Amino acid sequence: MAVLATAGMGDGPADADRPAADPPERFALASAGPDRLISPEREALSGTTTTTLKVAPTTTTTDPPPPPPPPEPEPEPEPEEAEVAVERVPGADIVCPVAGAVDFVDSWGAARSGGRSHQGTDMMADYGTPTVAPVSGTLEQHSSSAGGLAWYVHGDDGTTYYGAHLSSYENQGAGWVEAGTVIGYVGDSGNAAGTPHLHFEYHPGGGSAVNPYSLVAAAC
Repeated sequence: MAVLATAGMGDGPADADRPAADPPERFALASAGPDRLISPEREALSGTTTTTLKVAPTTTTTDPPPPPPPPEPEPEPEPEEAEVAVERVPGADIVCPVAGAVDFVDSWGAARSGGRSHQGTDMMADYGTPTVAPVSGTLEQHSSSAGGLAWYVHGDDGTTYYGAHLSSYENQGAGWVEAGTVIGYVGDSGNAAGTPHLHFEYHPGGGSAVNPYSLVAAAC
């Protein structure tokens, strides 16, 4: 049986012109799984392109908090009543019944209309000047045709004090008041029209009137 020689077989010169067989590592790359690195040459041959996508970071926008509500305005304070400066003269038995500029003379017993004689001291002052309780005691306010708007203070000292010809009252219905409490305002009511003043009387023990001039002269 004749055996024919086949070109390319054996170790003859023909083997020198043949390309060398792929090294083992290239077969290993060809059979490698998809998780193995693919060489650039094989990637170019296969036509596969690897694209890396860059994803921009997500930005979350939060609305700023609403501004705080404006503070509520504070309530306006209620106006305080004007304080009347009342000074008690040391050694005086009473507080001056007119809390303001005042002028007076001793007019006790001076003739008055209808045959009357004056039973008090006329304390001349501007219209609306405050009049005050000369001592602490119970306040009584009422009017008459002659005296106009008037007040009585039945003092804790047992004496009654009387003031007349007021323009208006203060602290009506107060009952007991402290010395120096505003109880009315100088006017010209009753038979004193056109001549504002406080007609002031002094009744020790609640009896007959006694000349009050020395009392008011010491206190005012």
